[in-house]
Amino acid sequence: MLIYYSGLGIGTTPAALMQHGIDTTIVEIDPIVHDFATKYFGLPTTHTKVIQDAVTYASFAAEAGQKYDYVVHDVFTGGAEPVDLFTFEFLTDLHTVLKPGGVIALVNYHILFSIYILTK
Repeated sequence: MLIYYSGLGIGTTPAALMQHGIDTTIVEIDPIVHDFATKYFGLPTTHTKVIQDAVTYASFAAEAGQKYDYVVHDVFTGGAEPVDLFTFEFLTDLHTVLKPGGVIALVNYHILFSIYILTK
């Protein structure tokens, strides 16, 4: 099973996925966030690390034909998120990288923790 996870924070969710043997690709724009999650919060190193903005990586992954069972889009900061992370083009790229039957989960903490699920 392959998961594309955008937005890291302290890495709690990706760490849990990896503990269950799920092959996880983490896309995080800020290398310091990734370093802190690994050094101070125990993020396992058994994942594919992509230090790049999610829009650019999703476009690359779509063009390269990469496929994932699940996409977890968890970039909500409690403040303002970049508009680029919710454009039709970006969401289309996320849809493109899904395997048949795959699922996109949009995690939103603004509305008392909501997860919006889109299936392919």
